[in-house]
Amino acid sequence: MSFMRQIEATQRSPLDQLAVDFHVEKMVRPTIDFCCRTYGVPDDDEKIARRLSVAVATVRGWREVGRRASTRSSL
Repeated sequence: MSFMRQIEATQRSPLDQLAVDFHVEKMVRPTIDFCCRTYGVPDDDEKIARRLSVAVATVRGWREVGRRASTRSSL
């Protein structure tokens, strides 16, 4: 992440930053990092899905991938 994006990221909520990253990167398949960040967003799945214009099941899948990746990295 560039220095300017880091500064901007500190001024947004986690959900707002996730939405910006999602729409800027126009992801077909999210990265592991994106899934980990999705997992870390405190908002509920429905709110995230609405904000990103994706299905709730998609958000739940990303969060599961993020949870598994986070568990592995903490071992």
